[in-house]
Order: sequence, then structure tokens, then C-alpha cells
Amino acid sequence: MLGAYNTDGLLVGVVTFIRESLLKSQHKGNIYGMYVAPETRGQGVGKALMFEVIQRAKETEGLEQLILQVVSTNDSAKMLYKSLGFETYGVEPRAIKDRELYFDEDLMVLFLHN
Repeated sequence: MLGAYNTDGLLVGVVTFIRESLLKSQHKGNIYGMYVAPETRGQGVGKALMFEVIQRAKETEGLEQLILQVVSTNDSAKMLYKSLGFETYGVEPRAIKDRELYFDEDLMVLFLHN
């Protein structure tokens, strides 16, 4: 888990990376819980967090790809991930349910060593 802090020392962004533990899946890592505080969005915090995760992943022996899910209507997040090299490889319909509302998620992958 990585965090980003503002000049006052307040946490303004987080991202979590977890490598798969099963033998046949250890070449994959997952990105979870990417969040940037609303007042800090658009200032490069998310990009800096993701860049750092990608750099650390590239230095992890045997790790070949990163996978993440993003709500299909979250265009700003999808643009960020695409700018870092992630590609959409599918959509999970109704991936999230909030009360009676459903949200699809785009499934995205970044291959670390082409």
C-alpha cells in the first residue's frame, strides 16, 4: 500500500498492490483501492501513485502483469490508466451493487515486460 501526502502531512491518496499467491498465478499482480481525495484530484497525485506502483512491480522478480478493475463510467480514471499503458480486455457487467443500482467494471491489464 502506498500513500500520498500533502504539504501539511495529510493523506490525500492511496493505492494497494497485491501479488497473486497461487503458484500458477504468481506472474500477476492486482491494483486495489485506488483513491485520491476530491480536493486533490487533477493535480497528478493518482498518476504519481500509479507510476510508483508500476516501477516497484517491474522490479519484482517473476511479475509480468498488473490487473485492475475500474467502474466503466469513470472516464477520468480510465484515461489515467490508459496513459500509463493499461489496456481494457473486458467488462464485468453488474460488478458492483449499491442498494439497487448496478455498475459495470472495465477490466484492465498492463504487461510489464513486453
